[in-house]
Amino acid sequence: MTVSSSSRSSVRAAPAAAAAKRAAVPARKPPVPSSSSSATGGKRSVWDLKGRLEDMEALTLALRDELKNQSGKVTNLNDELHERNRRISATDDMCTTLSTDLHSRSQEFDQLSNSNRDLVQTITQLRHQHQMDTEMMQSRTRQVQAQLDSTVIQLTNSQVENDTLKGTVVGQTAQLGRLQSQIGDLTVKLQASEELAQSRLDMIHQLEATIRQHLSTIADLEEKGRSDETLRRQLHNHIQELKGNIRVFCRVRPGSGAGPSDADESAQFVFPPHSDSKALEIAYNSGSGVTGKATQDKKMAFKFDKVFQPSSTQDQVFGEISQLVQSVLDGYNTCIFTYGQTGSGKTFTMEGPAHALEHAALGMGAPDEQRGMIPRTVEQIFASARALEAKGWTYEMDAFFLEIYNETIRDLLCSKAAAADTKYDIKHDGSGLTSVTNMTVTRVAHPAQVYELLQMASKNRAVGRTNCNERSSRSHSVFQLQLKGHNTITDERTHGILNLIDLAGSERIAHSGVTGDRLKETQAINKSLSSLADVICALANKDAHIPYRNSKLTYLLQNCLGGNSKTLMFVNVSPEAKDLNESLSSLRFATKVNACEIGTARKGGKADLKL
Repeated sequence: MTVSSSSRSSVRAAPAAAAAKRAAVPARKPPVPSSSSSATGGKRSVWDLKGRLEDMEALTLALRDELKNQSGKVTNLNDELHERNRRISATDDMCTTLSTDLHSRSQEFDQLSNSNRDLVQTITQLRHQHQMDTEMMQSRTRQVQAQLDSTVIQLTNSQVENDTLKGTVVGQTAQLGRLQSQIGDLTVKLQASEELAQSRLDMIHQLEATIRQHLSTIADLEEKGRSDETLRRQLHNHIQELKGNIRVFCRVRPGSGAGPSDADESAQFVFPPHSDSKALEIAYNSGSGVTGKATQDKKMAFKFDKVFQPSSTQDQVFGEISQLVQSVLDGYNTCIFTYGQTGSGKTFTMEGPAHALEHAALGMGAPDEQRGMIPRTVEQIFASARALEAKGWTYEMDAFFLEIYNETIRDLLCSKAAAADTKYDIKHDGSGLTSVTNMTVTRVAHPAQVYELLQMASKNRAVGRTNCNERSSRSHSVFQLQLKGHNTITDERTHGILNLIDLAGSERIAHSGVTGDRLKETQAINKSLSSLADVICALANKDAHIPYRNSKLTYLLQNCLGGNSKTLMFVNVSPEAKDLNESLSSLRFATKVNACEIGTARKGGKADLKL
């Protein structure tokens, strides 16, 4: 017995439809009891409590009757729902039985279908295997037939080749005889070649031994070269010490050709030929006496480490100080400064003409022959540093440039506005190093970089016009170059400092005709130079107290004048008769300097620059 799915659905949906139908019937409203208030068409008064109570009792009775009616209906509906649920349960049991039967029949059908499918697949495989076996047998038959045909052809060819080889064997037998004869000849040549190769091998061993000997000699020579370099440094330093750790060179500038023509007012500079350019004599007329008659000519003689005549070139002057510059590379502190009156050629000696520096900085053509000691010194230092690279030396170079103007230190490598807002202090440490705080320090690796610094400093330096000089330096300038050397082979380290100082010129106030700011500048210059003279006198007299702190100049030069530095002073003088008094004063001061003895110069130690 089968029941359609639509029948089962309708049976299950019947109770739900009945419930929906009952829900659609609107609920009956409870009767509203009549009351006296309704009869009269008005509402009972608030004070009519008895009437209002009667109305409430009537309403309660009506609601109870309605509740009994509704309860009876609910009981009927529950009985009807129970009956319908019983029918649905019976229907569900019948559906379950039919579904079980259908599932069993479906499994039997699936098993039969699978069995039939396996039989069809087995038959298909057997047919395919039979076809493949048939094709394989046919292919094998064809291959065997082809091999048989090939074997027949090869047999035929072998018979032909056999006949040919018989003829070849006869020819090769004859050739074998000839080859055996050639082998005998080659054996003799091989023995000769082996003997030659052995002799060459012996020669190679000899050459290798010679090369090893030469390499050993080269290593010994390199080591000797380093030892010789150390000895050279020691001997060079000893020679410089024998010359004096403080030396004085005198340089007389050429005359201007515009001096007075009166012979009584003229002065004559004499360079004795037998003095080896180390002496200078000045013959001059001292003027009229009390009687009005001309007094006897006077002559004064001066001796220095070197005297340069007006005809001396910048190259000749530098030739005398180049060995002193070498000491900087060897790790010694070196100071070169110029002293003399305004217009005596100090700045020309140290820097040369302005156009020479400009051309050098721009790399324009060959170096100017009139360039001064500072650019020449820089060129020699860089050239010597490059030459020492072959011996394992490398150098780092730092430079700064300052001026002392009216007892105030200025940084010449920064703008004047920036320098004015910065405080600079001079510091001396226990190792003999002098430093200036807050100074602009520039690392330089090529002479052109130094030339640019010199140009910048030249533009920033204080200059002015006086009666003595059209462009007079109004400050003392100090160029310092620090060299830190390291030998990568011997691990030796050096620290040398080069100070190149251009002092402002001394001048008489009445002679220079300065006023205002120029007067203050002249007074500051003369005061600092006077302090320098006091220091030199104290050193010459070996006083217990040396007044270095009397001026910024002497305090800055403390280690150069009385410390461990090799010092050279250029005294520049003018041959003009009008400058005679200033020239004699400068020469007397230089003589005092030349008589001073300072401590022995020592190699620089720790290479820290405290700025």
